Amino acid sequence: MGGRLSGAITGNGVDTVGGPEFGSLDTTDGSLNFISFVYPRGRFRLAAFRHELIHVDQEYNARGVIQNQGFDTRDAAFSAERRLSIDTYGVSAAVDAGRVRLGAGLLVQHFSLGFEFNRFVFSDLYSTPDPQQRVFHFSQTGHDTADGAVVGVLVPMSKAKIGVSYKRAPRFDFTSCSSTTIDPQHCVDAAFKVPDLFSAGFSFMLTPRFLVTTEYARAFHSQLRSDYIDVQASQGEAVARRDRFTIDDANEAHVGAEYLLPFKGRPAIRAGFWFDPDHSVHYAPTGANDLLDERLGITLSTGRDLWHYTLGTMVAVHSRVDLSAAVDHSARSTVVSTSAIIRF
Repeated sequence: MGGRLSGAITGNGVDTVGGPEFGSLDTTDGSLNFISFVYPRGRFRLAAFRHELIHVDQEYNARGVIQNQGFDTRDAAFSAERRLSIDTYGVSAAVDAGRVRLGAGLLVQHFSLGFEFNRFVFSDLYSTPDPQQRVFHFSQTGHDTADGAVVGVLVPMSKAKIGVSYKRAPRFDFTSCSSTTIDPQHCVDAAFKVPDLFSAGFSFMLTPRFLVTTEYARAFHSQLRSDYIDVQASQGEAVARRDRFTIDDANEAHVGAEYLLPFKGRPAIRAGFWFDPDHSVHYAPTGANDLLDERLGITLSTGRDLWHYTLGTMVAVHSRVDLSAAVDHSARSTVVSTSAIIRF
């Protein structure tokens, strides 16, 4: 991030852009995101699975925005690297109780966090920042394993199904440290709470070949506010304003459809869309509306609601094997996925 947030451009050095200047984080990654095994036995089903919940590998930097409230000043530049991954391993069981089907499972999640953040200054107000002149260092490290649980109910009807589930996600411990050129390193213990998730869905067979599905999901992102966001705001220039950072829970809505084509191999066409509301961190400026308010308000201003559009296909290449492929596209990301179902 760079540019000038207030005042007139001088044209000196890096002072050539009016308004905030944002870069983009472009990453491409591929992995085995999900694998499971289901064992049917009469009215019971047993399952085991692995799910890659999140995998973040980012590097970003800022050259220091220029501001003016009576005179020109400039924020310190920074560089940062973040590595975050959460892998889920679980077992679950379900029973057909007649009019309802009940399920429950246990989750074990492994958490790994590495974050390095450095602030540095420049030889004069309009020059290129010098990474060798470091004035502040902030880091987060954590490797932890914790458990959670999930429960659900499915009500089948002649042409429809209604389901409800709730996932209680775990909390992980990590250490956060900060230091400056004059203050020794100070470390605190903190926690990362994976947001809980409530969801309810409905599916309906319009015809024997045409299935329509809907889902509502509420993700409790505000659970990240305590400790994880709070500890970052508490180690730096915003320490006195940490109560002004917020993150909202998100209400997602999903709609999808599947149509089975009347050909050999039971090929299917799938399409849908879903609403992904803004759940980024926001900052509420103080009444002073000072330089720090201006910087934080701009830095945390890029979150927005997103619409995702999906398209996919499925084909049975064997009586026991189904192959699927799909794409999920939004203004911020494109995800391509493939999957296989093998029946033993």
